[in-house]
Amino acid sequence: MLAVGKLSDALASPGPIAVNVQAGRKTYPDGWQPRSDVDDTTGGFVVSKPFAPDAQPEHGAVLDEFGLSPAQWHVTSVRRSRWQKYDGDWLESVRISIVPAKAVRSDQADVESLTDMIGKWRPSKNPGAAHTDFGGFVAPSGDTQIGKPDGDGTEGTIARFLSEVDRTVTRLRNELPKKVIAPDVTLPWLGDCIEGVNSQGGRLTMRLELTPTEQVRVFRRLLWAQIRAFAPLAERILIPVLPGNHDQAHRVGDQMATFHDDSWAIDGASAVMDGVLENPDLAGRVRFVFPGHDELCVTLDVNGTTMGMTHGHVFGRDPLKWWSEQSAGRQPVGDADVLLAAHSHHLRVQDHGGNRLFMQIPALDGGSTWFRHRRGAAAPSRMVSFWTEGGRVRGLDPVL
Repeated sequence: MLAVGKLSDALASPGPIAVNVQAGRKTYPDGWQPRSDVDDTTGGFVVSKPFAPDAQPEHGAVLDEFGLSPAQWHVTSVRRSRWQKYDGDWLESVRISIVPAKAVRSDQADVESLTDMIGKWRPSKNPGAAHTDFGGFVAPSGDTQIGKPDGDGTEGTIARFLSEVDRTVTRLRNELPKKVIAPDVTLPWLGDCIEGVNSQGGRLTMRLELTPTEQVRVFRRLLWAQIRAFAPLAERILIPVLPGNHDQAHRVGDQMATFHDDSWAIDGASAVMDGVLENPDLAGRVRFVFPGHDELCVTLDVNGTTMGMTHGHVFGRDPLKWWSEQSAGRQPVGDADVLLAAHSHHLRVQDHGGNRLFMQIPALDGGSTWFRHRRGAAAPSRMVSFWTEGGRVRGLDPVL
Protein backbone atom coordinates (compact mmCIF):
# COMPACT_ATOMS: atom_id res chain seq x y z
CA MET A 1 0.00 0.00 0.00
CA LEU A 2 1.13 3.59 -0.64
CA ALA A 3 1.84 5.67 2.44
CA VAL A 4 -0.47 8.67 2.62
CA GLY A 5 2.37 11.08 3.17
CA LYS A 6 4.15 9.98 -0.02
CA LEU A 7 1.14 10.34 -2.42
CA SER A 8 2.40 13.63 -3.91
CA ASP A 9 5.80 12.14 -4.42
CA ALA A 10 4.37 9.18 -6.21
CA LEU A 11 2.28 11.34 -8.50
CA ALA A 12 5.29 13.46 -9.29
CA SER A 13 7.42 10.43 -10.14
CA PRO A 14 7.91 9.89 -13.89
CA GLY A 15 7.80 6.09 -13.60
CA PRO A 16 4.87 3.64 -13.04
CA ILE A 17 3.26 3.38 -9.61
CA ALA A 18 4.31 0.20 -7.81
CA VAL A 19 1.43 -1.30 -5.80
CA ASN A 20 1.79 -4.50 -3.79
CA VAL A 21 -1.55 -6.41 -4.25
CA GLN A 22 -0.26 -9.91 -3.54
CA ALA A 23 -1.77 -10.05 -0.08
CA GLY A 24 -5.30 -9.44 -1.50
CA ARG A 25 -5.28 -12.11 -4.19
CA LYS A 26 -7.70 -15.04 -3.82
CA THR A 27 -6.51 -18.60 -3.54
CA TYR A 28 -9.78 -19.99 -4.97
CA PRO A 29 -12.37 -18.91 -7.60
CA ASP A 30 -15.85 -17.66 -6.73
CA GLY A 31 -18.19 -20.46 -5.75
CA TRP A 32 -15.43 -22.74 -4.52
CA GLN A 33 -14.82 -21.23 -1.12
CA PRO A 34 -14.55 -23.95 1.57
CA ARG A 35 -17.98 -24.24 3.18
CA SER A 36 -20.87 -26.61 3.98
CA ASP A 37 -24.63 -26.38 3.40
CA VAL A 38 -26.24 -29.46 4.94
CA ASP A 39 -29.73 -30.31 6.20
CA ASP A 40 -30.22 -33.24 8.60
CA THR A 41 -33.17 -34.56 6.59
CA THR A 42 -32.44 -33.89 2.93
CA GLY A 43 -28.63 -33.59 2.99
CA GLY A 44 -26.64 -31.00 1.05
CA PHE A 45 -23.01 -30.43 0.08
CA VAL A 46 -19.53 -29.54 1.37
CA VAL A 47 -16.70 -27.82 -0.50
CA SER A 48 -13.21 -28.84 0.57
CA LYS A 49 -10.22 -26.63 1.29
CA PRO A 50 -7.92 -26.16 -1.71
CA PHE A 51 -5.24 -28.82 -2.08
CA ALA A 52 -2.39 -29.63 -4.43
CA PRO A 53 -3.28 -31.90 -7.37
CA ASP A 54 -1.20 -34.74 -5.93
CA ALA A 55 -2.67 -34.46 -2.44
CA GLN A 56 -6.41 -35.07 -2.91
CA PRO A 57 -7.99 -36.03 0.43
CA GLU A 58 -10.39 -38.96 0.91
CA HIS A 59 -14.07 -38.08 0.93
CA GLY A 60 -14.31 -39.09 4.56
CA ALA A 61 -11.50 -36.67 5.46
CA VAL A 62 -13.36 -33.82 3.76
CA LEU A 63 -16.49 -34.62 5.78
CA ASP A 64 -14.36 -34.72 8.94
CA GLU A 65 -13.22 -31.16 8.21
CA PHE A 66 -16.82 -30.05 8.78
CA GLY A 67 -17.56 -32.30 11.73
CA LEU A 68 -19.62 -34.79 9.69
CA SER A 69 -19.23 -38.50 10.41
CA PRO A 70 -18.66 -40.47 7.17
CA ALA A 71 -20.69 -43.36 8.65
CA GLN A 72 -23.80 -41.16 8.87
CA TRP A 73 -23.66 -39.70 5.37
CA HIS A 74 -23.82 -41.18 1.89
CA VAL A 75 -21.98 -39.51 -1.01
CA THR A 76 -24.27 -39.10 -4.03
CA SER A 77 -21.99 -37.11 -6.36
CA VAL A 78 -18.59 -35.38 -6.52
CA ARG A 79 -17.59 -32.32 -8.57
CA ARG A 80 -13.98 -31.21 -9.02
CA SER A 81 -12.56 -27.81 -9.80
CA ARG A 82 -8.97 -27.00 -10.81
CA TRP A 83 -7.50 -23.53 -11.19
CA GLN A 84 -4.13 -21.80 -11.52
CA LYS A 85 -2.97 -19.30 -8.93
CA TYR A 86 -1.37 -15.96 -9.68
CA ASP A 87 2.05 -17.49 -9.07
CA GLY A 88 1.52 -20.28 -11.61
CA ASP A 89 0.83 -23.10 -9.16
CA TRP A 90 -2.29 -25.28 -9.57
CA LEU A 91 -4.87 -26.02 -6.89
CA GLU A 92 -7.90 -28.28 -6.75
CA SER A 93 -11.07 -28.55 -4.66
CA VAL A 94 -13.99 -30.97 -4.49
CA ARG A 95 -17.69 -30.36 -3.91
CA ILE A 96 -19.27 -33.46 -2.36
CA SER A 97 -23.08 -33.87 -2.35
CA ILE A 98 -24.38 -36.01 0.49
CA VAL A 99 -27.63 -37.40 1.93
CA PRO A 100 -28.25 -38.98 5.33
CA ALA A 101 -27.45 -42.69 5.27
CA LYS A 102 -30.85 -43.49 6.83
CA ALA A 103 -32.59 -41.75 3.92
CA VAL A 104 -30.76 -43.96 1.45
CA ARG A 105 -31.95 -47.05 3.26
CA SER A 106 -35.60 -45.90 3.37
CA ASP A 107 -35.96 -44.15 0.01
CA GLN A 108 -34.01 -46.43 -2.30
CA ALA A 109 -35.39 -49.81 -3.32
CA ASP A 110 -33.48 -52.86 -2.21
CA VAL A 111 -33.13 -55.06 -5.28
CA GLU A 112 -32.36 -58.12 -3.16
CA SER A 113 -35.62 -57.85 -1.23
CA LEU A 114 -37.56 -57.12 -4.41
CA THR A 115 -36.28 -60.17 -6.23
CA ASP A 116 -36.81 -62.25 -3.10
CA MET A 117 -40.45 -61.09 -2.99
CA ILE A 118 -40.95 -62.17 -6.61
CA GLY A 119 -39.35 -65.55 -5.90
CA LYS A 120 -41.72 -66.22 -3.00
CA TRP A 121 -44.87 -65.43 -5.02
CA ARG A 122 -47.11 -68.33 -5.99
CA PRO A 123 -50.26 -68.25 -8.17
CA SER A 124 -53.59 -68.52 -6.39
CA LYS A 125 -54.77 -72.08 -5.99
CA ASN A 126 -58.28 -71.13 -7.12
CA PRO A 127 -57.98 -68.26 -9.61
CA GLY A 128 -61.47 -68.88 -10.97
CA ALA A 129 -63.29 -68.45 -7.67
CA ALA A 130 -66.52 -66.47 -7.92
CA HIS A 131 -66.82 -63.05 -6.31
CA THR A 132 -68.74 -63.01 -3.07
CA ASP A 133 -69.48 -59.30 -3.48
CA PHE A 134 -70.66 -58.93 -7.04
CA GLY A 135 -71.20 -55.19 -7.22
CA GLY A 136 -73.53 -53.94 -9.94
CA PHE A 137 -73.74 -55.36 -13.44
CA VAL A 138 -74.05 -52.68 -16.15
CA ALA A 139 -74.99 -53.25 -19.81
CA PRO A 140 -75.54 -49.93 -21.65
CA SER A 141 -77.14 -49.54 -25.08
CA GLY A 142 -77.10 -46.64 -27.48
CA ASP A 143 -77.34 -45.48 -31.08
CA THR A 144 -79.73 -48.17 -32.27
CA GLN A 145 -81.21 -45.49 -34.54
CA ILE A 146 -84.22 -47.59 -35.47
CA GLY A 147 -85.48 -46.71 -38.96
CA LYS A 148 -82.02 -46.07 -40.42
CA PRO A 149 -81.43 -47.99 -43.69
CA ASP A 150 -77.60 -47.98 -43.68
CA GLY A 151 -75.72 -51.28 -43.63
CA ASP A 152 -78.08 -54.12 -42.80
CA GLY A 153 -80.85 -51.67 -41.94
CA THR A 154 -83.44 -51.85 -39.19
CA GLU A 155 -83.85 -55.59 -39.52
CA GLY A 156 -80.11 -56.08 -38.97
CA THR A 157 -80.15 -53.71 -35.98
CA ILE A 158 -82.98 -55.64 -34.33
CA ALA A 159 -81.25 -58.99 -34.89
CA ARG A 160 -77.95 -57.61 -33.61
CA PHE A 161 -79.50 -56.06 -30.50
CA LEU A 162 -81.30 -59.28 -29.54
CA SER A 163 -78.13 -61.32 -30.16
CA GLU A 164 -76.00 -58.97 -28.06
CA VAL A 165 -78.56 -59.02 -25.24
CA ASP A 166 -78.49 -62.81 -25.35
CA ARG A 167 -74.69 -62.86 -25.19
CA THR A 168 -74.65 -60.38 -22.29
CA VAL A 169 -77.25 -62.34 -20.35
CA THR A 170 -75.19 -65.48 -20.92
CA ARG A 171 -72.13 -63.71 -19.56
CA LEU A 172 -74.01 -62.64 -16.45
CA ARG A 173 -75.38 -66.14 -15.90
CA ASN A 174 -71.94 -67.72 -16.29
CA GLU A 175 -70.31 -65.34 -13.81
CA LEU A 176 -72.91 -65.92 -11.10
CA PRO A 177 -72.74 -68.98 -8.83
CA LYS A 178 -75.42 -71.58 -9.34
CA LYS A 179 -78.83 -70.63 -7.96
CA VAL A 180 -77.66 -67.05 -7.32
CA ILE A 181 -79.00 -63.96 -9.06
CA ALA A 182 -77.37 -60.54 -9.31
CA PRO A 183 -78.46 -57.99 -6.68
CA ASP A 184 -78.48 -55.13 -9.18
CA VAL A 185 -78.45 -54.82 -12.97
CA THR A 186 -78.35 -51.40 -14.64
CA LEU A 187 -79.41 -51.10 -18.29
CA PRO A 188 -78.76 -47.52 -19.47
CA TRP A 189 -80.11 -46.32 -22.80
CA LEU A 190 -77.77 -43.52 -23.83
CA GLY A 191 -79.70 -41.82 -26.61
CA ASP A 192 -80.38 -41.98 -30.34
CA CYS A 193 -82.73 -44.91 -29.87
CA ILE A 194 -84.50 -43.96 -33.12
CA GLU A 195 -83.27 -42.32 -36.31
CA GLY A 196 -85.98 -39.65 -36.20
CA VAL A 197 -86.66 -37.22 -39.03
CA ASN A 198 -84.40 -34.35 -37.96
CA SER A 199 -80.96 -35.62 -38.98
CA GLN A 200 -79.08 -33.33 -41.37
CA GLY A 201 -81.92 -30.84 -41.24
CA GLY A 202 -84.51 -33.37 -42.35
CA ARG A 203 -82.73 -34.00 -45.64
CA LEU A 204 -82.70 -37.78 -45.07
CA THR A 205 -86.42 -38.21 -44.41
CA MET A 206 -86.98 -40.00 -47.74
CA ARG A 207 -84.27 -42.55 -46.82
CA LEU A 208 -86.01 -43.79 -43.65
CA GLU A 209 -87.42 -47.30 -43.53
CA LEU A 210 -89.99 -46.49 -40.83
CA THR A 211 -92.05 -43.49 -39.82
CA PRO A 212 -91.29 -41.87 -36.44
CA THR A 213 -94.19 -43.60 -34.69
CA GLU A 214 -93.12 -46.95 -36.15
CA GLN A 215 -89.57 -46.33 -34.99
CA VAL A 216 -90.75 -45.63 -31.44
CA ARG A 217 -92.92 -48.77 -31.51
CA VAL A 218 -89.91 -50.94 -32.40
CA PHE A 219 -87.81 -49.26 -29.71
CA ARG A 220 -90.45 -50.05 -27.07
CA ARG A 221 -90.49 -53.71 -28.10
CA LEU A 222 -86.68 -53.93 -27.88
CA LEU A 223 -86.77 -52.46 -24.38
CA TRP A 224 -89.44 -54.94 -23.33
CA ALA A 225 -87.39 -57.82 -24.74
CA GLN A 226 -84.35 -56.68 -22.77
CA ILE A 227 -86.29 -56.48 -19.51
CA ARG A 228 -87.71 -59.99 -20.03
CA ALA A 229 -84.22 -61.36 -20.68
CA PHE A 230 -82.61 -59.89 -17.53
CA ALA A 231 -85.53 -60.18 -15.12
CA PRO A 232 -84.84 -63.83 -14.10
CA LEU A 233 -81.22 -62.98 -13.22
CA ALA A 234 -81.61 -59.79 -11.16
CA GLU A 235 -83.22 -58.79 -7.90
CA ARG A 236 -83.45 -55.20 -9.11
CA ILE A 237 -83.20 -53.62 -12.57
CA LEU A 238 -82.50 -49.93 -13.08
CA ILE A 239 -83.12 -48.40 -16.53
CA PRO A 240 -81.81 -44.82 -17.03
CA VAL A 241 -82.93 -43.32 -20.37
CA LEU A 242 -81.16 -40.31 -21.90
CA PRO A 243 -82.22 -38.11 -24.83
CA GLY A 244 -80.02 -37.99 -27.92
CA ASN A 245 -79.92 -35.62 -30.87
CA HIS A 246 -81.76 -38.06 -33.19
CA ASP A 247 -84.46 -38.50 -30.54
CA GLN A 248 -85.30 -34.79 -30.47
CA ALA A 249 -89.01 -34.31 -31.00
CA HIS A 250 -88.88 -31.05 -32.93
CA ARG A 251 -86.37 -28.84 -34.73
CA VAL A 252 -86.66 -25.59 -36.66
CA GLY A 253 -83.95 -24.77 -39.17
CA ASP A 254 -81.96 -27.82 -37.98
CA GLN A 255 -81.93 -26.39 -34.44
CA MET A 256 -83.58 -28.02 -31.45
CA ALA A 257 -86.79 -26.06 -30.87
CA THR A 258 -88.21 -27.58 -27.72
CA PHE A 259 -87.10 -28.66 -24.25
CA HIS A 260 -84.09 -30.96 -23.98
CA ASP A 261 -86.12 -33.74 -22.40
CA ASP A 262 -88.80 -33.56 -25.12
CA SER A 263 -87.47 -36.77 -26.59
CA TRP A 264 -88.87 -39.78 -28.42
CA ALA A 265 -86.52 -41.97 -26.37
CA ILE A 266 -88.06 -40.76 -23.10
CA ASP A 267 -91.59 -41.00 -24.51
CA GLY A 268 -91.06 -44.60 -25.66
CA ALA A 269 -89.45 -45.65 -22.38
CA SER A 270 -92.22 -43.92 -20.40
CA ALA A 271 -94.77 -46.12 -22.16
CA VAL A 272 -92.77 -49.23 -21.20
CA MET A 273 -92.56 -47.94 -17.62
CA ASP A 274 -96.36 -47.68 -17.52
CA GLY A 275 -96.57 -51.32 -18.54
CA VAL A 276 -94.00 -52.34 -15.90
CA LEU A 277 -96.00 -50.61 -13.17
CA GLU A 278 -99.05 -52.66 -14.17
CA ASN A 279 -97.09 -55.92 -13.97
CA PRO A 280 -96.98 -57.30 -10.40
CA ASP A 281 -93.88 -59.40 -11.15
CA LEU A 282 -91.89 -56.35 -12.30
CA ALA A 283 -93.38 -53.30 -10.60
CA GLY A 284 -91.38 -53.64 -7.39
CA ARG A 285 -88.00 -54.33 -8.91
CA VAL A 286 -87.76 -52.56 -12.29
CA ARG A 287 -87.24 -48.81 -12.03
CA PHE A 288 -86.80 -46.16 -14.71
CA VAL A 289 -84.81 -42.92 -14.34
CA PHE A 290 -85.10 -39.92 -16.68
CA PRO A 291 -83.33 -36.54 -16.70
CA GLY A 292 -85.09 -33.66 -15.01
CA HIS A 293 -87.07 -31.17 -17.02
CA ASP A 294 -84.93 -29.58 -19.76
CA GLU A 295 -81.89 -31.59 -18.63
CA LEU A 296 -79.56 -33.87 -20.61
CA CYS A 297 -77.70 -35.81 -17.90
CA VAL A 298 -78.44 -38.37 -15.22
CA THR A 299 -76.13 -38.98 -12.24
CA LEU A 300 -76.73 -42.08 -10.10
CA ASP A 301 -75.11 -44.13 -7.36
CA VAL A 302 -74.61 -47.61 -8.82
CA ASN A 303 -73.26 -49.88 -6.06
CA GLY A 304 -71.02 -47.20 -4.61
CA THR A 305 -69.94 -45.85 -8.01
CA THR A 306 -71.20 -42.38 -8.91
CA MET A 307 -72.09 -42.81 -12.56
CA GLY A 308 -72.89 -39.92 -14.89
CA MET A 309 -74.69 -40.58 -18.17
CA THR A 310 -75.41 -38.45 -21.21
CA HIS A 311 -75.40 -38.42 -25.01
CA GLY A 312 -72.25 -37.13 -26.68
CA HIS A 313 -73.90 -34.35 -28.69
CA VAL A 314 -73.61 -32.43 -25.42
CA PHE A 315 -69.80 -32.39 -25.41
CA GLY A 316 -68.78 -32.93 -29.04
CA ARG A 317 -65.22 -34.09 -29.63
CA ASP A 318 -63.73 -33.27 -26.23
CA PRO A 319 -65.63 -35.10 -23.48
CA LEU A 320 -62.90 -34.72 -20.87
CA LYS A 321 -62.80 -30.93 -21.23
CA TRP A 322 -66.59 -30.80 -20.92
CA TRP A 323 -66.50 -33.11 -17.90
CA SER A 324 -63.84 -30.97 -16.20
CA GLU A 325 -65.92 -27.86 -16.82
CA GLN A 326 -69.00 -29.56 -15.33
CA SER A 327 -66.90 -30.32 -12.27
CA ALA A 328 -65.67 -26.73 -12.07
CA GLY A 329 -69.28 -25.57 -12.25
CA ARG A 330 -70.27 -27.98 -9.43
CA GLN A 331 -72.74 -29.81 -11.67
CA PRO A 332 -73.75 -33.29 -10.41
CA VAL A 333 -72.25 -35.07 -13.42
CA GLY A 334 -68.93 -33.37 -12.66
CA ASP A 335 -68.65 -35.44 -9.46
CA ALA A 336 -69.10 -38.79 -11.25
CA ASP A 337 -66.55 -41.60 -10.93
CA VAL A 338 -67.55 -42.90 -14.35
CA LEU A 339 -69.02 -40.99 -17.29
CA LEU A 340 -70.99 -43.12 -19.78
CA ALA A 341 -71.95 -41.75 -23.19
CA ALA A 342 -72.99 -42.74 -26.69
CA HIS A 343 -73.09 -40.69 -29.95
CA SER A 344 -69.70 -41.22 -31.64
CA HIS A 345 -70.41 -44.87 -32.53
CA HIS A 346 -67.10 -46.38 -31.42
CA LEU A 347 -65.69 -47.74 -28.18
CA ARG A 348 -63.49 -45.32 -26.26
CA VAL A 349 -62.28 -45.95 -22.72
CA GLN A 350 -60.06 -43.29 -21.18
CA ASP A 351 -58.78 -42.49 -17.70
CA HIS A 352 -59.41 -39.01 -16.36
CA GLY A 353 -58.03 -37.13 -13.36
CA GLY A 354 -58.89 -38.25 -9.85
CA ASN A 355 -59.20 -41.95 -10.73
CA ARG A 356 -62.20 -41.28 -12.96
CA LEU A 357 -63.10 -43.10 -16.16
CA PHE A 358 -64.76 -41.99 -19.39
CA MET A 359 -66.48 -44.68 -21.44
CA GLN A 360 -68.07 -44.10 -24.83
CA ILE A 361 -69.99 -47.17 -25.95
CA PRO A 362 -70.19 -48.53 -29.51
CA ALA A 363 -73.30 -48.09 -31.63
CA LEU A 364 -75.77 -50.89 -32.35
CA ASP A 365 -76.99 -49.65 -35.74
CA GLY A 366 -75.90 -50.89 -39.16
CA GLY A 367 -73.24 -48.23 -39.65
CA SER A 368 -73.25 -44.81 -41.28
CA THR A 369 -73.04 -44.37 -45.03
CA TRP A 370 -72.67 -40.62 -44.52
CA PHE A 371 -69.69 -41.03 -42.19
CA ARG A 372 -68.07 -43.64 -44.45
CA HIS A 373 -68.33 -41.28 -47.42
CA ARG A 374 -66.97 -38.43 -45.33
CA ARG A 375 -64.16 -40.17 -43.40
CA GLY A 376 -63.84 -43.65 -44.91
CA ALA A 377 -64.06 -45.28 -41.49
CA ALA A 378 -66.47 -47.66 -39.81
CA ALA A 379 -66.55 -49.19 -36.33
CA PRO A 380 -68.07 -52.57 -35.38
CA SER A 381 -71.54 -52.38 -33.83
CA ARG A 382 -71.79 -54.22 -30.52
CA MET A 383 -72.74 -54.06 -26.86
CA VAL A 384 -70.41 -53.83 -23.86
CA SER A 385 -70.94 -54.82 -20.23
CA PHE A 386 -69.02 -54.53 -16.96
CA TRP A 387 -69.23 -54.75 -13.18
CA THR A 388 -68.89 -51.72 -10.93
CA GLU A 389 -68.53 -51.10 -7.20
CA GLY A 390 -66.87 -48.56 -4.95
CA GLY A 391 -66.06 -46.10 -7.72
CA ARG A 392 -64.30 -48.67 -9.93
CA VAL A 393 -65.09 -50.61 -13.09
CA ARG A 394 -63.95 -54.20 -13.64
CA GLY A 395 -64.52 -56.87 -16.22
CA LEU A 396 -65.21 -54.60 -19.19
CA ASP A 397 -66.26 -56.98 -21.92
CA PRO A 398 -66.71 -55.73 -25.49
CA VAL A 399 -69.07 -58.50 -26.55
CA LEU A 400 -68.45 -59.24 -30.23
